[in-house]
Amino acid sequence: MQTRDGFSIIEFLVISAICAILGLIAIPQYSMYRQRGYATTAAADLRNVAAAQESFFAQNARYEPISNCKPADAGSRCDIPNLPAVSPLSKGVSLEIAPHPSGNGFTGIARHVNSNIACRWDSTQGGMLGCSKITN
Repeated sequence: MQTRDGFSIIEFLVISAICAILGLIAIPQYSMYRQRGYATTAAADLRNVAAAQESFFAQNARYEPISNCKPADAGSRCDIPNLPAVSPLSKGVSLEIAPHPSGNGFTGIARHVNSNIACRWDSTQGGMLGCSKITN
């Protein structure tokens, strides 16, 4: 008598179906995890710049506009030379800060180039307004 070792075709198909179902569940979860990570990175950079803006305002009685960090790419770090207390932004984060029209504060928006989520700041409304999907 000979015995054959290995899987039958039915066993192989069952294992393949289980792996496919697990993949269908895991891939979207991983994608959402990455999007949240990008949004958190942008929000952290926005908070750091906002704190530096308030410090700058205390010394100079004005807010510093920042527009040179808007066209960031995924592999670069934007440096903000006018705010010395701020380290370069995280890789891939684009940021724009504009003084509020009333002159009493500033608004800001930050996003990661690999994400469709933008975080907004308005110092006249108490700071971080939240992060939401960008609609084009």
